Amino acid sequence: MTRAALVALALLLPGPVLAQQRAQSAPRPDPLAQQVEQNIRTCIGSSQDMSLVARCMDSQRAVVAPRLDNAVERMLATQADPARRAGLAGVQAAWAQYRDARCDFAGTNPERGADAAADRAACLLQFDLGRTLEIEQLLAPPPPPPAQAPQRQQQRR
Repeated sequence: MTRAALVALALLLPGPVLAQQRAQSAPRPDPLAQQVEQNIRTCIGSSQDMSLVARCMDSQRAVVAPRLDNAVERMLATQADPARRAGLAGVQAAWAQYRDARCDFAGTNPERGADAAADRAACLLQFDLGRTLEIEQLLAPPPPPPAQAPQRQQQRR
């Protein structure tokens, strides 16, 4: 794999804390994350063109965006109290503002030059994918309790 593709994939990988949380709560990788990674690898191929990397990241973000929007709407719908719903909408707006500021910062690193655009695209995709999976996990029904073996009744003599 080329250096550009490795940089792009490294930017997509979640931090150690997020990885640890996912490992504890979900033993198998999420199909969406796997599909996004596969699509990016296919899109980039063996190219070292960072503008192509940025376009590939942006195209995958366009795939993830509707799923994120749907997850946010479903999460908002869980709040019966209008004040709680408004508070949750504020949390999501603050998250989006942070994401944009953080990724704009990544995309303006003068040391990265023209490659900074790919850094920004990868950052946005990583945030959107992570947030989508986070919200979907919150909305998922709790796992069933572990099955208990039937207890034998003691025989009285």
